[in-house]
Amino acid sequence: AQWYHRRVREAVVSTQSTGNTEIEIARRSTAVNGIVRLSITGDAKDAAAAKRIIQDILDEGDAPSLVMMIEERFCGLIIGGRGSKIRQLQDSTGTAIKIDKKSEAKDGKVQVVISGSESQCAAAQHEINAIIAESQDEL
Repeated sequence: AQWYHRRVREAVVSTQSTGNTEIEIARRSTAVNGIVRLSITGDAKDAAAAKRIIQDILDEGDAPSLVMMIEERFCGLIIGGRGSKIRQLQDSTGTAIKIDKKSEAKDGKVQVVISGSESQCAAAQHEINAIIAESQDEL
């Protein structure tokens, strides 16, 4: 899931509780060519404001990602058991993190792509570097 799905849902809840709008987001499983239907109904002024808020969040999703290379031996530490660590990192930083498979490693390193705002990406990178540094201290 993209990091901004959660932000859009939070904006929907906030907007619906403060204005005269109804916002409906279709399930991702019904997406056509990766596009999910979103409808906004209600007072024209509130609906326009809701559309601007949601569009601003989606525009942030087009921001460039941060790419870092890590030694393949650290993949398991960052992913965690059954993906628990990477999910926690994504939740705490508000980012989406994709780690290439070990089979795609080049010179013993894999690519990590972090998507989110600049500050969110920096926070995730800091956390990943801290995990790596901590594991090296234990060696």
